[in-house]
Amino acid sequence: MDNPSDQTVVGIAALCGTGVRSSRDILERYLDAIAAGNEALHAFIEVFDAPARQRADELDRAAALGGPVGPLHGVPIAVKDLARLEGRLPGFGSKCYRGMEAGPTAPAVQRLVDAGAIILGMTHMVEFASGGWGTNYAMGTPWNPIDRQVHRVPGGSSSGSAVAVAAGLAPAAIGSDTGGSIRIPASLCGLVGFRPGFGLIPLEGIAPLSPTFDTLGPLTRTVADARLLFSVLGRIPMPPSTKPRPLRIGVPAPEQLQPCDPEILEAFLRSLDHLRARGHRVETLTLPMELSAYQAINGQIAAYEGYRHHQPVLEDSHSPLDPFVRQRLMAGGTIDEAAYEAVKVALRNAIGDFRKQAGHFDMFAMPSTPLPAIPVSEVDDHAIPMSRYTRFGNCLDLCGISLPNGSTAAGLPTGLQLMSWAGQEAQLLDLAEDVYPA
Repeated sequence: MDNPSDQTVVGIAALCGTGVRSSRDILERYLDAIAAGNEALHAFIEVFDAPARQRADELDRAAALGGPVGPLHGVPIAVKDLARLEGRLPGFGSKCYRGMEAGPTAPAVQRLVDAGAIILGMTHMVEFASGGWGTNYAMGTPWNPIDRQVHRVPGGSSSGSAVAVAAGLAPAAIGSDTGGSIRIPASLCGLVGFRPGFGLIPLEGIAPLSPTFDTLGPLTRTVADARLLFSVLGRIPMPPSTKPRPLRIGVPAPEQLQPCDPEILEAFLRSLDHLRARGHRVETLTLPMELSAYQAINGQIAAYEGYRHHQPVLEDSHSPLDPFVRQRLMAGGTIDEAAYEAVKVALRNAIGDFRKQAGHFDMFAMPSTPLPAIPVSEVDDHAIPMSRYTRFGNCLDLCGISLPNGSTAAGLPTGLQLMSWAGQEAQLLDLAEDVYPA
């Protein structure tokens, strides 16, 4: 293992669980990579050097005595800084977050540990998980490693998690997805980002933005790694990957995807040809509402719920908040309870209308983002284009995955987003692995 960035979760677990490589040796290579690269990349907010080494040594002793402790034996994993660890509150991308009491490790993270993982550290994020660009003007914005010369957006809000994996500082990371916060950074950093259906992974001990939509999921280099991590996080037995049967895949009419960067749209259309070549039926689906309407429903509910959770900090003019995050969530304070209930009714109606119109489709496809990773200096933080394709899935409770889908002429990654009905995660992962077998 000379290059940590070449390693997969599945591969590391096989090496360490069988004793071919020691967990300590694998860990040290990632710690070396973090020491060399994190200052410039700003991926980790805290690295658990000593506890991680102690954990690796324990795993090596366990493997020598009785074999692997679980399917993630010896795998170092980074975690977005919104999860509680025993004795440590989540920072939630903020200098002032105090929303949770100390307590036990979040059950989702504990499941990783119980399966043999080593928690490397906590990654930077957009403050309060509220933003798709990946910028954080309170704690600093991670540097997308696809371009070491120009500071480009990493995507948010799981910005540091994506940067850590893309730069080879971790083989995998855990993010959260309320409106695209796993799939957007996966797309912009050239990774696999998987959002399972709502409620499949426990959220106790996870700092909330919007309980209606919050979901955890993995950022990885391969679909097989995402499958393994999801099976552990959700405690859902996942059958081995199989070639999917011919599927009926709905795709929005081209005009409903606009505006979209021409190179991203071109890459998307090529991916549809690839799906057809694999035997799938790709059909145009005219959405009942514009993508911006689904985006707005998701955003209004998230703003209302986020404002009420963070109200004391938001309304304290002395709190050192990212000004754009404050503005986004303060907008939730203008939504009263009656308006909130009306938006929830609109959400239920949107789900019902979509199921009536699109219930005969097995899967759905669209680009992951309408733009590639632009320079941070060009960001308009008042605009929210990056979530226009992803919030659609959150709004309608679709499981979704972003896959690397080629690059622009400038070498910037593009993403293919595949989605399916909640409960169809295994079938979605089968299709994803068939499309992207890396």
